[in-house]
Amino acid sequence: MRRVLRIQLLALLCNVLAHVAADTVTFSDDLNLAPSTGESDLERLGGSRALVGEHDEKLQERRRDSEVQIRRLEARLRALEDVEVKVNSLEATVASLQEQLQAQQRMDSSLRTSVQSLQMRDFVNPIDSGEMAFTFNCVMVMLMMTIPGLALFYGGLVRMQNVLATVMQSFSICCLITVLWLAVGYSLSFSEGSAVFGGASRFWLQNISLREGHPIKPSIPEPLFVLFNLMFAIITPALISGAFADRMKFGPMLVFIALWHILVYCPLAHASWHPEGFLHDHGVLDFAGGNVVHVAAGISGLVASIMVGKRIGFGMESFHAHNMLLSVLGASLLWVGWLGFNGGSYPSGKIHLGGIAMLNTQISGATASLSWMVTEWIIRKRPSVLGIISGSLAGLVTITPGAGYV
Repeated sequence: MRRVLRIQLLALLCNVLAHVAADTVTFSDDLNLAPSTGESDLERLGGSRALVGEHDEKLQERRRDSEVQIRRLEARLRALEDVEVKVNSLEATVASLQEQLQAQQRMDSSLRTSVQSLQMRDFVNPIDSGEMAFTFNCVMVMLMMTIPGLALFYGGLVRMQNVLATVMQSFSICCLITVLWLAVGYSLSFSEGSAVFGGASRFWLQNISLREGHPIKPSIPEPLFVLFNLMFAIITPALISGAFADRMKFGPMLVFIALWHILVYCPLAHASWHPEGFLHDHGVLDFAGGNVVHVAAGISGLVASIMVGKRIGFGMESFHAHNMLLSVLGASLLWVGWLGFNGGSYPSGKIHLGGIAMLNTQISGATASLSWMVTEWIIRKRPSVLGIISGSLAGLVTITPGAGYV
């Protein structure tokens, strides 16, 4: 625009100069071509002066008009320069706003990507870090139920010459079941198969997902799910060993425990906890192993003790517990571990049921202990340490299948 105005101004100046030149030429022509009418030189001189004056007036008038037009054009030029400055300022503002808008768009795109990734994580891989931490703690206290909890509890109840054998049973069972569980037990219990047994897809922990959860509990990684259920598999046969303490050789005991784990525990776990199991399909509720662990271990222990027969010297020799302090320590560790045993069995995404289960476990253990103590006090006129710890275990066992339902 400024270039156009400058061109117009130059054209105007050229036009004024052209008019001036034309008027000068015309004036010269008028002087040179004036007709000779016989007038005197004075008259002709006077006429020329009149023409000169007339041309001067015309030139002055045109000069004034040109100056007015030039001033107008200069005013318009200054106005356009101001407008150009404002336009440049507006262009800079618009460019800044565009940059801000682009930055906002990039931020919005990043936020959308983050939200989508979070949604994908929640729906595709809903691992919950809080549930993971809670389950880790449950696993640690559950392992202490068997070693050293159950080992101390049974070791304190037997005669002194059988303490090491009893403790050895609990420790070796822990090791044996761990190997069997990763070899075949986990697959037979928690992989897809029939209504009684799982399949072979996870033998030796093949095909387990390291980052995703098991369909039964997708909120924790599958390796942690394997470890948590291993604790149930370990303590169940260890409970049976107390039924035939002092009465079974170590080698046959290991063979019996291995076969029992594969033929009894794994089918019960699959039938009760896997969605395709026949007990689960019939609506049997077992929150934390009342049927799979305690009923199975209790019946198996009873049958095993009957099959093995009475202890040699029973009724003729003293079979009193040799160290109740060990049994109290063992029962205390069992109680602590039982909180993780029941609390960690909550369904996926319902960790509040874990808190309810732990509360019910504590209440049941304490109530049963007091009930046994008072009953023994009334019948035998004094309470006993063996009685109160036996009551606590009875209460803990009783609440297990319904810990999260009441």
